[in-house]
Amino acid sequence: MDFLTNTAAFVAVLGLMIFFHEFGHFITAKAFGMRVFIFSFGFGPRLAGFKWGDTDLRVSAIPLGGYVKLEGEAEDHLSEDTSRLGDGKDFSTRPRWQRFLVYLAGPFMNGVLTVGVLTALYMVGFQVEASLYDRPIIGAVAPGSAAEQAGLRPGDEIVAVDGGPVATWEDAQYAILIRPDTAVRLGLRRGGEEREVLVRSTSRGDDKVGTIGVNPLVRVGLIVPGSPAEQAGLRPDDAILRIGDKPVESFGDIPDLVTGANGQPLAFEVWRDGQPLRMTITPRDDGTGMKVGIGPKMVVKKFGLFRAIGEALRWSWNMTKQTFEVLGRLLTAQISPKTMMGPLGIAKASGDAARGGIGPLFYLVAVISLQIGIMNLFPLPPLDGGHLAILAAESVARHDFSMNAKVWLMNAGAMVLFLLIGLVLYSDLSKTSLLGRYLP
Repeated sequence: MDFLTNTAAFVAVLGLMIFFHEFGHFITAKAFGMRVFIFSFGFGPRLAGFKWGDTDLRVSAIPLGGYVKLEGEAEDHLSEDTSRLGDGKDFSTRPRWQRFLVYLAGPFMNGVLTVGVLTALYMVGFQVEASLYDRPIIGAVAPGSAAEQAGLRPGDEIVAVDGGPVATWEDAQYAILIRPDTAVRLGLRRGGEEREVLVRSTSRGDDKVGTIGVNPLVRVGLIVPGSPAEQAGLRPDDAILRIGDKPVESFGDIPDLVTGANGQPLAFEVWRDGQPLRMTITPRDDGTGMKVGIGPKMVVKKFGLFRAIGEALRWSWNMTKQTFEVLGRLLTAQISPKTMMGPLGIAKASGDAARGGIGPLFYLVAVISLQIGIMNLFPLPPLDGGHLAILAAESVARHDFSMNAKVWLMNAGAMVLFLLIGLVLYSDLSKTSLLGRYLP
């Protein structure tokens, strides 16, 4: 069942993103009066469709995106009807700026899809755990971790990572995540004083991302009236640091710790208004199991149209900057290629998101659509960025390159692209249970 869900979600996610990408090329070419032979949703044999002028708008058998075929493009074998030559609709005869915009329109539409999906999600509204947007105050330090060895403790606030300021836990986690197996310079605030601490990060999980062994404050958002938690004096916005001798790293840790007490009193260490305090809470059976009567603090992200568009643009810009930072660290071997996600990773992520509901699935569409748009701008033929680079070089040189030169550039770019695809597939396969143990 998981395989079928993953496959169906992968087809839907990838199909939607590539369709939008190709639609950008198609509608821009049409707007400039270029002859478009085919605009297809899917690949392979034609299943159905209709004609719009010179264009066959079709649905094809393999629903993985789509493609556009323009007269005069490279590998065009459809424009041999000489009766139409010289009518000005051939792609290769149009001004460079028009061809430039046609190539640019694909990645641009990926950005439009990202902003559109995020705007809709922000307008509908969704809940996220408040810890991501909380100040980066440490709630739990893993025993034996690099953070513990460096002297970090609950209540310390991370204010900078390698000199870059961080305002939320999301910022701090990302800054550490992209620095695996390296010395990380943390700016810490303890009490009213700030200082710098050097912490040696380690790599974690199949993705080999950085960690130092710290977690955010686990804040309480809901307290059930009359519950053991209320009777003990717990308040909304309190953060739970420890239960017994166990540090609490996430709200998901609490149910197991409470159930394991078998109704015996539990010592809670709580963070309130910048100070730790202790209280004893005795779990009670509410008919569905042992409970103390608390829920996590959540933040609702819901805005009107213009604020939602602004938030979507801000998120997209931040994600774009992070993407280039990650790529730079990949190229300089500062992080592992295993952080990359290929077709297998996208399929699994799509399936997981689909099982989580329509919101997580469309959020994944927004994330991956933006990545596809960015990657397509790389100056590597046959990507759109490669064509854009050739057009830019021809504009500087003030003449078109010869067909032989373009073929050489296309082949060289394709070889590099195949190497990158191989690297991504290696990353995917190294995370599978079947091959992961044999791949470094």
